[in-house]
Amino acid sequence: MVAETPNMGEQVTFREGDTIYAQGDDSSGVYMILDGQIDIWRYEGDNSHHIAALGNGDLLGEVSVIEKKRHSVTARASKHTIALFIAADAFRKSFSDPLVRHVVHTLAARLRSSYAIKDAIEAETDQPASYKSQHPIIEGQSRIVAEKMLTFVEIKEFPFAVGNIANTGGQAIVNLNSLKVPLKGAPELSDNHFEIIRREGQVWVRDLGSHHGTSVNGEKLSKYTMKATAKLKTGHNRISAGGPESPVRFLITVPPTVKET
Repeated sequence: MVAETPNMGEQVTFREGDTIYAQGDDSSGVYMILDGQIDIWRYEGDNSHHIAALGNGDLLGEVSVIEKKRHSVTARASKHTIALFIAADAFRKSFSDPLVRHVVHTLAARLRSSYAIKDAIEAETDQPASYKSQHPIIEGQSRIVAEKMLTFVEIKEFPFAVGNIANTGGQAIVNLNSLKVPLKGAPELSDNHFEIIRREGQVWVRDLGSHHGTSVNGEKLSKYTMKATAKLKTGHNRISAGGPESPVRFLITVPPTVKET
């Protein structure tokens, strides 16, 4: 839904799950979030990377508009969101002052550089450049999971179960103790596949008797073998429903000190 806002652009409304723009799309304008949340994702083949969760007052799309480039990320509403849309030409006209334009271009370049630095840190150490929460978080690492989850989920209560749900559409269902991802065409993910537990101050993953088993950082787990649990390390942990090459992949990030609940 679009409503005119005199001299300020257009007010636009997005439903949960709507894509504001996709990676590779032409840049048509800038959005200022008035109410809601928009998550930023970057895709590399089948892999997804959650870049940021933007909220009230945040801008998105400004870097692509300023540099007159295609969008390098995908922006998707993870909640019902109201935003102000400012067309690209109108936004660029506001930077007619050469000094302002120089500052903005410098900030845009610095932002892109910060993404590269963040990627380099994580590639070398497998540690996030910054932690999104004091709690462990789970997000989609493969694209099919990320598009159903929309954003990362904080794990505040244990045990926390993860599984499939017989639902042909819609988004993942998140409760205090569970995450259900609607992946009807992905038999690798069982209805009750694995759970995240706390044991002696550490965070573990336990397979719940899934048909294809669970892989944690390349280690295969199964309830029906000698190895049903694996301890998660601080930083990024890669979890697959089935083998490491499964299309159903999650990323669980454990902060240095897991906050007690």
